[in-house]
Amino acid sequence: MKTFYHSLFMWIPFILLFSFAAFGLEVFQGDKIRKSEYVGYLFILSSFAFILFPISFLPLTIVVCMVVESLFSKMVIFTFFGGVIGAFTFKRIYDWLFVEEYNLSMISSIIFFSMAGLLYALVENSLKKNIKFN
Repeated sequence: MKTFYHSLFMWIPFILLFSFAAFGLEVFQGDKIRKSEYVGYLFILSSFAFILFPISFLPLTIVVCMVVESLFSKMVIFTFFGGVIGAFTFKRIYDWLFVEEYNLSMISSIIFFSMAGLLYALVENSLKKNIKFN
């Protein structure tokens, strides 16, 4: 049961990290587009991350916490799945014609979200060591 509580608590860092990764992607890609709108965008991204966590990283966090002990293995797993979410988010945010017209790159999205996944693994490890759920 404490693994579930720990995984549920990880919802907060997930929302923060992945919202800022999406915002960073928008700032980076918006530099190419020169017309990005940042007002309210972080709220929309946070809402998307709030909904995405229970269907993606909550089950993953529960399984990884129960099965994997090595910090390095956790870092690899969460970084990989962060990159997968980055590819999904890029396809969701930008239309294909938009990508072609402004020469946008999916690699930047994968990098931003992989870094968020790596930070997620480090936060998860730190919280697991420092906070004891009874």
